Amino acid sequence: MKWKSSRTVAENARLLLPKLADKYFKAGRKAAGEEAPSAKDLHRFRIATKRFRYSLELFRPVYGDTLETHIRSLRELQNVLGALSDYHSLERLFQGDRELRAKLDRATSRKLREFRAAWRAFDSDDRRERWNQYLTRKTRRRA
Repeated sequence: MKWKSSRTVAENARLLLPKLADKYFKAGRKAAGEEAPSAKDLHRFRIATKRFRYSLELFRPVYGDTLETHIRSLRELQNVLGALSDYHSLERLFQGDRELRAKLDRATSRKLREFRAAWRAFDSDDRRERWNQYLTRKTRRRA
């Protein structure tokens, strides 16, 4: 993806952000679809979620307040992924304590189910297509 200085910010956003969204949805489907995603894979997707969200936040002046709804859904996914990352970090600390480790394993399983449910809600009903339609729409603002 390459920014073209001959285009306006809005034009660049309409060209580049849908490609970024496609890449993000592909990564999310992979992470949520794996039977037992590794902590490393989930962490990578958490970072991808952050990057996608932060990229969108840069374009608030172009899309206006309607962008906040989209960002909010990413923030929710990011929170679930953050908790999973925290749980995975605790695994090493709890290795010697079977009871704590069992509780952590149950919490991790619940949070993984929560992530998958959150992803299904995020990626339901042709959501990717709606994201692309939103990101490619003509904006009223000139940026």
